[in-house]
Amino acid sequence: MTVSAPAKIEICMGSSCFSRGNNRNIEVIQKHLAASGPSPALLSGHLCLNQCKAGPNVTVDGRVYHAVDPAVMSTLLRRPAAGPRP
Repeated sequence: MTVSAPAKIEICMGSSCFSRGNNRNIEVIQKHLAASGPSPALLSGHLCLNQCKAGPNVTVDGRVYHAVDPAVMSTLLRRPAAGPRP
């Protein structure tokens, strides 16, 4: 049986992304993590991606998503992994 690693979610904490919606996205992620049990995802913040006009920006497993609102964030969190991760 292959056990997949938890998803790695990085939230842009730059002032533009944070004020445009990543503050609300963090709440969505926290609720998801609380309801999902142990280790469903690894959450971290990072500084500006220099893509402020496209924000709020969120990175999931290395892929950057732009204009992420709480509804999009919920969809990203429900999306199954593309396959087993090493």
